[in-house]
Amino acid sequence: MSKKKILFPAFHPVDPQIVRHVAHKLRHNGYDVLFVVVEKEGIIYDLINSYGFRVKKIGKSRNSLLGKILNVLLIDFKLFLTCLRYKPSIIFSPTSPYTGHVAKLLNISHICWGDTETAVVNLRSSLPFVDSLLLPTCFYNDVSGDKTIYFNSYKEIAYLHPKYFQPNNSVLKTLKITDTDKIILMRFSALHATHDIGLKSKVDENHEQILFYIKELSKFAKVFVSCTEKDLGEDFKEYRLNIHPSQYVHLLSFCSLYIGEGTTTAAEAGVLGIPWIALRPLPLGYLNDQEENYKLGFRTSDLRLAFEIALEWIKRDDIIEIWKEKRQKLLKDKIDATEFFLWFIENYPRSHTIMKNYPDYQNTFK
Repeated sequence: MSKKKILFPAFHPVDPQIVRHVAHKLRHNGYDVLFVVVEKEGIIYDLINSYGFRVKKIGKSRNSLLGKILNVLLIDFKLFLTCLRYKPSIIFSPTSPYTGHVAKLLNISHICWGDTETAVVNLRSSLPFVDSLLLPTCFYNDVSGDKTIYFNSYKEIAYLHPKYFQPNNSVLKTLKITDTDKIILMRFSALHATHDIGLKSKVDENHEQILFYIKELSKFAKVFVSCTEKDLGEDFKEYRLNIHPSQYVHLLSFCSLYIGEGTTTAAEAGVLGIPWIALRPLPLGYLNDQEENYKLGFRTSDLRLAFEIALEWIKRDDIIEIWKEKRQKLLKDKIDATEFFLWFIENYPRSHTIMKNYPDYQNTFK
C-alpha cells in the first residue's frame, strides 16, 4: 500500500517551525512528507533543509501589491505542477492566496490555519477554497461557519512547548555572552506582508530616538537588534544581531526582554516566559490574550511609553521568575498544538466532524 502524502507549504520563516514536529511524527507514523517554499528573507528553504525534510522552492515573495497579485498566478502554476507529480492526500498550510485554488482544482483535502486578524486578504482569498480552517479561540474576528474549527492554543506552542523545545546555550557562546547577562532582543520589520499594508516601521521615522533608547538600555543589558528584512544603517551596526536563523528562538529564551515590531516574536517570548513589548498600533487576538489574561506583555504604538516601560522592567532582578509563573499558567490552560494538529491530520475528515460536534474533545491534548 502506498504511503499517504502530506504537503506543507511555507511562506514565512515561522511556518516550518509550526509544523516541524507534526511532520516528524507523521513521517515516523509512515506518512510521506514534502515541503514547498515561497521564499522570504532567504532563509525558509535552509531552515527546512536543516530539519531533514524534502523541500522544493516554488517562488519568492514580492513586496509590492502588484507583485503579490502577479505572484499568485506564477506560484499557483508551480504548485499545480508539484501537486500533479506528488499527489498529496492533504495540504496543510497557513491561509494564503496560493494553495486553495490548486487544492480545489485537484480535489485535494485542504486544511488551513491562521491567527492574524489583520491578514484580511489571506483569509478572504483562502476561505472559499479550504475544507477546514483552524483558528485559535482568541481570534476576535467572527469567522464562524461549517469550515471553522477553534482550538485553545497558539501556533507558537507547537514548537516552543517544553515537550519540544530545550534552550541551547551555544548561541550565547557565538555572541560571547553568558546566561547570567541581561539580554534585550529588539526586532524591526520591513512590514511588506499583505497584513501590514498601511503600516510603517517605527525606525523609519524615529531613527535617532530609537538609537538614543537603545544606548540607554545598553547601560543595563546587552542589546541585540534583529533586522533580517531591513537595513537599519551604520548607526545600528554595533547592535546588529548576526546568528543563524535556527538560533533565534534559543537566544530569545535567554533574554530578559523583547521589544519590537515582530508580533510572532512577541508571542514566542510570552510562551517562553519572557517579557515583551510590541510596537504595534493594531491589536491581534493572540497578543491580546497574552496581555489581558496572562499579563505577559504590553502592546503600544507610543515609542516613548514603550521604552519607559522597557527601562523599568530591565532594572528589575525578579521579573523573569515572575514571568515564569505566568508562563506555567498559560501552558496549563492551552492545549498541545502539535498533538492537536497531528490528530486532526491523521483522522481527517472525521476529526473535523468530531470538533464541530464536540469541541471540548481538544482538551484531550492538554
